[in-house]
Amino acid sequence: MIRSRAFEFIETVQELSDAASVLDAMGRMLGQYGADQFCCAYVAPLSTEALREAVLAHQLPRGFLDMYSTEQYVWDDPALRYCKTTLRPFRWFKDAPFDPIREPRAVELVRRARDFGLNDGVMVPIASPANRIGHVFFGGRAIDLPERDLAALHLMALYAFDRALTLRGQPEARTVALSLRECEVLTLAAIGRSTEDIADALAITPRTVKAHVKSCCKKLGATTRTQAVMIAMRDRMISP
Repeated sequence: MIRSRAFEFIETVQELSDAASVLDAMGRMLGQYGADQFCCAYVAPLSTEALREAVLAHQLPRGFLDMYSTEQYVWDDPALRYCKTTLRPFRWFKDAPFDPIREPRAVELVRRARDFGLNDGVMVPIASPANRIGHVFFGGRAIDLPERDLAALHLMALYAFDRALTLRGQPEARTVALSLRECEVLTLAAIGRSTEDIADALAITPRTVKAHVKSCCKKLGATTRTQAVMIAMRDRMISP
């Protein structure tokens, strides 16, 4: 099951010393689902950056990124635009809405991506510690990944992006302390328990669970529960 293997990936990726190894680890984990192309990047470059500088690491088809950069598709990519509106993983192009009549450049991008064998994929939006929206892309000719496994994929993507940032030389995360109950809540969340399940296990109300999660997110600088779990596991605050 991908969830149990996701924890193996987390343990592995924290020890890797270069971005290429992070992407190789993702390939070994997700190749069986049809994913053989990967990218960790910010949604858009800063005004002081070239487009390629927004890419932290990638294993994309030869020539694709050069074409993408030369044509400036970053400003027409419906998937990148959709990343700004959601924090949930979504299917690349399939779930990212665009108007084929009014947005011919988006249609052109979809066609040219398919020319490179990028027919299908999953985008995972990420609110990075640098206060920029990022994403991790897993793609290939056909992705066979059940919807129920997207949560595990989300956690893996957060770790991959975080490791790519660290290897790029971003400042380390600040040191914070979680309460025992907050650690309990995040530990149960890490193994896939719902808010109601956590409440039952700890004999508290779902509302209290949500309050603990909100407190954890604030302390850890996380935007979502999944990101809070990632940070807590990365910093050894919890160990599911």
